[in-house]
Amino acid sequence: MLAKRIIYYIAGYILLSLGVTLTLLSELGAGGWDALVQNLYKMTSITMGIWLFIIAVVLVLAASMIKRQFPDIKVMFVAFITGKFIDFWYYIVFDSMEIENIMGRLTILLLGLFIIAFGSAMIFVTHLPKNHTETFVFSIVDTFSFQYKSVKTIADTCALCLALAFGFILKDFSNLGLGTILSTFCMGAVTQSLMPFAGKGLNYFTGRRELSQ
Repeated sequence: MLAKRIIYYIAGYILLSLGVTLTLLSELGAGGWDALVQNLYKMTSITMGIWLFIIAVVLVLAASMIKRQFPDIKVMFVAFITGKFIDFWYYIVFDSMEIENIMGRLTILLLGLFIIAFGSAMIFVTHLPKNHTETFVFSIVDTFSFQYKSVKTIADTCALCLALAFGFILKDFSNLGLGTILSTFCMGAVTQSLMPFAGKGLNYFTGRRELSQ
């Protein structure tokens, strides 16, 4: 049972990384953390997967200091694997992909956002370790009894501001736009609506059957 949950959990991260890649390729805007990672890549040529892992290490260490606990190595490992998935999709599978048509880019953006939401729902229903951004947010929520929504919004806004600052340096705002707005204001609701379907998928995959009402 646990082995199948882990497989389902990893599949969620594979989908999540695919969705992130598609939103970035659409050049119509991505989530703040994803835009930040891509802008750091553009400035340094260090792959996005490595930058994602570096940010994860910083956030996990910050979370451990806030909660005064040993750093959660599992979260760092998950971030490392997720970074590898993003590098695989971005630099290998879609390396030469260019979309000129605006409708094609919009389709890729919406598809990417949906895949991110469903991948996230798959991850959440397994109740296995959260990703690095959620680990950081919950460390503040649990320690100071702040509202999750407020802390999450502030953290995402900080990432977006950093991405915007690097965008000014690069003179490139292609990863900030419609997708950023949709990701910021709609992703939570879409992910929540997909949780029942992800839960049923997990039950089917692990061989569990819901009890008849």
